[in-house]
Amino acid sequence: MKRYKSIGKLLAVSFLTAFALSSCTEDAMDKINKNPNKPKDAPAKFLVTDLGVSTAFNTVGGDFSLYSSVYIEHEVGIGNQFYRAEVRSGEPTTSTTYNNAWISIYSNIKNAKIAIKKCQEDPLDQGNIVTEAIAKILLAYNAAIVTDVFGDTPFSETGILNPDGTPKYMQPKIDTQQAIYEEVMQNLDDAIELLDNGNAKDTGLSGAIDSKDFLYSGNAGAWLKAAYALKARYTMRLLNKSSNKTEDLQNILTYVSKSFTSPNEELKLDIYDGDAQVNPLFGFSLSRNSLGASQSLIDKFIERNDPRAYQAFNDPDQVEQASNLEQINPAPNGTPLEAQYQYGTSIPSWASTTPTQLISFHELKFIEAEALCRLGGKKEAAEEALKEAVIAAFANLDYSIDDGLASWGMEKAENSSGLGEEVAMKYFEDNVKPLFDANPLKETMVQKYLAFFGASGESLEAYNDYRRIKSAGEDFVELKNPLNSSKFPQRFGYGVDDVLANTAIKAAFGDGQYVYTEPVWWAGGNK
Repeated sequence: MKRYKSIGKLLAVSFLTAFALSSCTEDAMDKINKNPNKPKDAPAKFLVTDLGVSTAFNTVGGDFSLYSSVYIEHEVGIGNQFYRAEVRSGEPTTSTTYNNAWISIYSNIKNAKIAIKKCQEDPLDQGNIVTEAIAKILLAYNAAIVTDVFGDTPFSETGILNPDGTPKYMQPKIDTQQAIYEEVMQNLDDAIELLDNGNAKDTGLSGAIDSKDFLYSGNAGAWLKAAYALKARYTMRLLNKSSNKTEDLQNILTYVSKSFTSPNEELKLDIYDGDAQVNPLFGFSLSRNSLGASQSLIDKFIERNDPRAYQAFNDPDQVEQASNLEQINPAPNGTPLEAQYQYGTSIPSWASTTPTQLISFHELKFIEAEALCRLGGKKEAAEEALKEAVIAAFANLDYSIDDGLASWGMEKAENSSGLGEEVAMKYFEDNVKPLFDANPLKETMVQKYLAFFGASGESLEAYNDYRRIKSAGEDFVELKNPLNSSKFPQRFGYGVDDVLANTAIKAAFGDGQYVYTEPVWWAGGNK
């Protein structure tokens, strides 16, 4: 593809650079060793720039979502480590599996804590309350994910530095998931207070964050709505641990009312241009091509006569959008061949410019619908929220399908109707509403599961939802991998860097088999 010809130019530049360096004087080498792109200190806003992009690209769009997509059967692992994860052959229980994601998310936590401290103590950054609020929101976000996937894990002693910049704690203690979630909620509350009804401004000497924030360009009002959306998500996450579920469900509805009113406001990274920057799922698919179309997911679409059944997949030759199931040749969950180009793939996995969703409008509407269903007596309002969620989810997937077709030069099937509002409305009235009338909560959760399939990085949230509702005895989403009876990953295993370096992590990890037997705290476990 012509957009990748620039790689050759980059290689040529690297060779010229290597030649030039070989003739440098010792003084020049001393200057080179002082990398201007990696200063020892920087204003908080530049830390938050990296924090926002890394949170979206690495934490949301990276290995956590990729592995979750296999475990939750949005995709089937057909190659390398994802095949081994699919067939539960070592990969879910080895400490190397998630190590890259482990390193990345703890780097995010460290940068968030540094940025917050600078805004509170550094004379140049004091007064930059929007930057501080963003850092607190992103700290809460990364903290929630790290404990959602790993359970009890280091947090309070991570990212704490000595005056010389070295870590204060070389072997940080393991905190309970309950304690980490208390910090998550506190950071969100702090951020909401800082953002002051959306009127906050950065006034520090180092300058406002503005365009250095690639998510909302420093818009305090937008960040305030995102904070409330996350409050709704995490309050629902902890519902099974609530001492007053009715009160928490009412609180969720309050948070929703203060959050997004349309997809235009959702928290997402929308900087991919299909060339220098690409959607992380596309980047993975282009380099690895280790995921196949999921038989389990397609069966669920077909059961509902769902128009996503064929439109979201292509044939094994990757040249056109599928028009029937036989053309897709989906991979069987738990028992695929380890073979590329044997099975069809999801078209969204080839979408190069689709934004990564940190929390979407459709997720917020699904949360609202679930809260209304659980409160009871609010069926009409729940149905309306669910309808809005389905329409928005269709539009989100429709964008990534069109993006995938264009990115890979695939032909669109003649019988493709698209997934616009008219198609979504008809699907809802004909297929979703009867099932909703029969069991409102079940259909809400099934539709949410289906909506989280795609290129937006939402499979991790589907994995979290599945564990949450399953622990409450709500078997709403049926998974088909036969290995799940004894080897469904209840959590992810710690990263090898700290299994080797931290005695507490090493002892907790053991042989890694605990990932199959020990749910996290909010899903009914002890840690």
